[in-house]
Amino acid sequence: MTRQRRPSAIILAAGHSRRMRRFKPLLTLGGRTVLERVVSLYRSAGVTDIRVVTGFRSQSLRSAMTGLPVAVVHNPAHDEGMFASVLAGIDTLDPDVPSFFVHPVDIPLVRRHTLAMLMGALDRRPSTVAYPVFDDQRGHPPLIDGALKETILSHSGAGGLRALLRCFDATALNVQVADEGVLLDADTPDDFQRLETRLATSDRLTEDECRTLMEKVRKLPGSLIQHCHRVACVAGKLARAVNDRGGALDVDLIQSAARVHDVARIEKNHAAAGAHLLHSMGFPAMAALVANHMDIRLCQDSPLDEAQIVYLADKLVAGTRLVSLKQRFDAKLKKYGRDPKVAENIVQRRRAALMIQGKVEQTSGQTMGRLLNEAELIDKCHP
Repeated sequence: MTRQRRPSAIILAAGHSRRMRRFKPLLTLGGRTVLERVVSLYRSAGVTDIRVVTGFRSQSLRSAMTGLPVAVVHNPAHDEGMFASVLAGIDTLDPDVPSFFVHPVDIPLVRRHTLAMLMGALDRRPSTVAYPVFDDQRGHPPLIDGALKETILSHSGAGGLRALLRCFDATALNVQVADEGVLLDADTPDDFQRLETRLATSDRLTEDECRTLMEKVRKLPGSLIQHCHRVACVAGKLARAVNDRGGALDVDLIQSAARVHDVARIEKNHAAAGAHLLHSMGFPAMAALVANHMDIRLCQDSPLDEAQIVYLADKLVAGTRLVSLKQRFDAKLKKYGRDPKVAENIVQRRRAALMIQGKVEQTSGQTMGRLLNEAELIDKCHP
């Protein structure tokens, strides 16, 4: 999608919020209203033509949007259902609009990278509509080609927008995204509580998002995905052992990064490439751990941190098999040690791994053999 042909965005905020029993657009989520969060999402993605469709409590929404860079579209027929609001928003779009998102306001945790993926997909392969798909389920928001504007405006409304767009499935794009936010709405108070819980850890991928990124988005071999799964189990075991003796490691962050540490394994300099991908997705903390999983610089007195745990766990897993550091690096030296420069790198990596292992054993009060009981890990870490 070129900068001159950015899409528009229609945010639907006209409903009564009956099941929620509170007005959803103005609920506070993470210090901002739900509406502000969705508007900010599109602004961060470079979308400047943002139209908010109001209906119920329209004056309250207008007041709340003072200063926001949006156009307000009032739908007097909002009681007729969501499709009436879709029509009201689309009817105001420019005749030559290249494409447009349709985004219900109660789906506020979609990520900027997801919008970029949709725009990029439609740019590379012009189609009628591009859907974000998480774990084989279509979510919101669809990105609709501007050529469908008149077709939608002339539709009877039977079945709503979803039914109409199904008529174009043969030419639609399903864009796999590692973003469960495309499925998370806020219809009920329980739904909203789940959104608040998810937002608290939104700086890292969930386990399901890690799996989807590896399997569906990147389409990596099963053996590589199983390796990452085992590394995550080992890393979690080590981190919890350290925390049990007074450490303060972020176990969830460690395991999230470990699950995807080889996400760019087929690329040159895969640690840097994987870190770059995760940073572009909005996960700088995960990116920092992935960047260091091949090589790490540290001193003997540097405190244990999350990057060291991921680094060590990766060195303790060969394929899906637990190995000692001696086994790991003896095999590396035997295979690659004839090249002096490569041998030097292997020795440096072994030195770092041994240093971290010593810190873990000293802190936890357990030997690595006791920490990593093979039978226990196989049982707990079965993919």
